[in-house]
Amino acid sequence: MSEGGATPLSDDDEQLVLPFRLRDVEPLFSFSEIHPVGKSLDTIQVELRFQSKLAVREWRVEHWVTLGIGILAFLLGSISTETLSGGDATKTGVDGLNSISGFGYFQMLISLVLWGWFAMQIWRLFPIMRVHALSLLFFWNITVIAQILFHKTQVNFPAGASLGGMMEGTLAMLVVMFFIYYFGRAVSETRDYHVEEYHVHEDVRLMELEMAEHSLRGWGVVLTLWFVLITLSAWSGAHFVAERGAERFGSLVTHLISGSVSIPLFMVLIWYPQRMLGTGTQVLTRAAINAQLELDGIPVDVKMNESQCPECEESVDITRNDDGAIVVPCITEGCSTKNVVGTTCNLCSQMTPARFDCPHCGVNAPALDYLSDVEAW
Repeated sequence: MSEGGATPLSDDDEQLVLPFRLRDVEPLFSFSEIHPVGKSLDTIQVELRFQSKLAVREWRVEHWVTLGIGILAFLLGSISTETLSGGDATKTGVDGLNSISGFGYFQMLISLVLWGWFAMQIWRLFPIMRVHALSLLFFWNITVIAQILFHKTQVNFPAGASLGGMMEGTLAMLVVMFFIYYFGRAVSETRDYHVEEYHVHEDVRLMELEMAEHSLRGWGVVLTLWFVLITLSAWSGAHFVAERGAERFGSLVTHLISGSVSIPLFMVLIWYPQRMLGTGTQVLTRAAINAQLELDGIPVDVKMNESQCPECEESVDITRNDDGAIVVPCITEGCSTKNVVGTTCNLCSQMTPARFDCPHCGVNAPALDYLSDVEAW
């Protein structure tokens, strides 16, 4: 693991710089002692504590300054005389912007400058998450636009909502939900590749331990909570301004609190995957990897099936399945089945090790080393 902007470290060095491990963190309150179902809550609680402690310990001054800039940009854009008064309802578009004068106009410009500064800092601090980070900010704005569309003809939305008045906003929200799902899947599948490439071991228990150390359950909770908060912030903000002159100050307070909390959650969302994976990788889904290989002129079936001995370069019968797991021939003499590394053979009940003996030269090497270079990314 390595910090954003630092020189990429080897895997061993990256592990050494961790001040503590996930398995060393204890839950504040053990729900599993009350009921076995509470074990999942304990797992999520431990992961959230781990991420929080790691962020507090490792975030540099520029991380905290960036966080402050984001919160200030949000607050300056949310609280102004135009927002509180409702503005001039007869003026829209460019005329509406030109109607803003005095400190309100200056405040709007400062907010835009700070948002731009925030985006540039995010771009610089998180190199492997740049595209995803800016995309998340973009779709946050789409969420705001969706709530405006919901409130355009339905001032009290969702009360009294009609199907005809929800079509545009619903379409926008579905697009946002699809991208967030895609983002979560890309991070999860990149994590799987990372563990498979750097932490492969013939002992299944050690593999399971490393996968547990790279668990993303807590991060998934943060992603879900962030989506809920930006939706709540967008709704409450649109709800406040939808009825001019109304006393919906509860909605304004909700907008300010939920929006402000969304900023640190956003930074955790893009910081933690980079901290886990290092700066020398790409966050992509398997489908995106296959598409990139096809664009590069490398057939996907070649990527999935071609393998050779790292010593004598003779072809061997090692492949990946549709889920990306390494499949090798059973090591039991006379057994013709092929099994995923770390699983038990269905016919002879022999455990499939992560290392493989080349049938041509006899060299013993990790199964991953037999796969072509396009597998390692």
